[in-house]
This record gives sequence, C-alpha cells and structure tokens, in this order.
Amino acid sequence: MTPQEYQLTARLASENATFPSYIRNLVQNPEIVNSSNYAEIFSTTTQASASTTSANLVRLNEIDAFNGISLVDNAVVLSNSGVYLINWLGQFKFTGGGTGGNITTWFSINGTAVPNSSYTFFLPTSNNQQLLTNVEDIHQLNAGDRLQFHWWSDISPAANVSLFYTAAGTNPTRPASPSTNVSIIQLS
Repeated sequence: MTPQEYQLTARLASENATFPSYIRNLVQNPEIVNSSNYAEIFSTTTQASASTTSANLVRLNEIDAFNGISLVDNAVVLSNSGVYLINWLGQFKFTGGGTGGNITTWFSINGTAVPNSSYTFFLPTSNNQQLLTNVEDIHQLNAGDRLQFHWWSDISPAANVSLFYTAAGTNPTRPASPSTNVSIIQLS
C-alpha cells in the first residue's frame, strides 16, 4: 500500500466508509490518491421504455467531475486500466394505469452484458409511484473499455414506466433530480 492509499484508507476508516465520503475525500484532497480516475455522469432527460421485449440503453448527457474518464455516445470510456468502483442510480416512475412490475438494470462492457451485474426491482401499481434503484459493483477494467448501462421492464404498456427526470422546484427551492446518475472511481 502506498502512503497515499494508506492516508485515504485512514480517512475513510475515521468516517463512514461510503462511496460519497470517498468522493468527498478525493475531491477535497486530490493529493491523497496518485492519478486516480473518476467521473460523475448523469442524465437530464426522461427516458421512456421501448417495449417489454427489448433492452433500453441509458442515455447519459452530462459529465460533472471527471479525470481520466470520458463520455462518448452514451458510453463511459476509460483512459486507464485498473479496478473501479461503479455506482449507478436510476429514478424510475410509473406514470399510468395498468399493472406495476419488475425493472431489471445491468451494465455492459464493450457491448457485452457483464455476468452477474443485473438486479431486479419491483415498482408497484400506483400512479406516479417512483422507485430509486442502486447498482454498485467493483470490476477490473482495461484502458479503452466502454461501459454502458441498460434497463428493462415487464410493465405493460411500456409507456407507463420511464427513467424520470425531475426539474428544479420552488417553495421551497430545490435542485433538479437526474433520471440517472453514474459515479465511477478507480480504486487501484
């Protein structure tokens, strides 16, 4: 373990060792990790389901903080090989009549679904019901790898479910909520 890795580990151990605390420590103290690659990527669009028989590609259109990672055609592209922590949030909304159902989320590397990367969540039958999904994984990745995120739902009709963007609000003032958010950081 390098002195920088030891320092980061000690700081995390003194707090709650969560992904947000890791990012906060990295951003506030970039000297504690040598050449760490990271990105915070999200979407400001609502994304409808195509159908109950096809996968939906998650469209990403904004990159907030980044180093060594880029966003190209809805794919997260890595500049360096290493072990990465991948965290994906999706804000789903049931918007119509009919029945609720399952939503399955997963990610792919270079166009191939990653084994054991899918998780299924249940969205109940209730108009305007929302569900926040969270998928987190640690994975060995190579320079040039392209990560993409996907979802599928058996909710019928498909138009009744979407990855849902929430605009900023007033009374009280509150920020917008992305439909999806991807945080990725190199661990080693």
